[in-house]
Amino acid sequence: MKEPKPPEEKLFLPDPEPEPIVVKVRAVCGGLAGIVAATVLWFRLGGLGVIPTALLFIVVPGVVAYLAVRYGDTFWERWIRGDY
Repeated sequence: MKEPKPPEEKLFLPDPEPEPIVVKVRAVCGGLAGIVAATVLWFRLGGLGVIPTALLFIVVPGVVAYLAVRYGDTFWERWIRGDY
């Protein structure tokens, strides 16, 4: 009797070239999720000065949008599961 194979885990690899509309949707959704993440961070840090707040709300949405475009559904799956 053969042993059952363990379930395959998806690797965190970039998606092959998606269509242009898919890239735009991922970028917008990633940016919006980044704004939510930046807001949560801002409240957890107890509010910041003007410059750190501006940097936080520029950098975090940009990074999340980039990751959403680059890694696609794998990024969102890991974001939801909490596998950072």
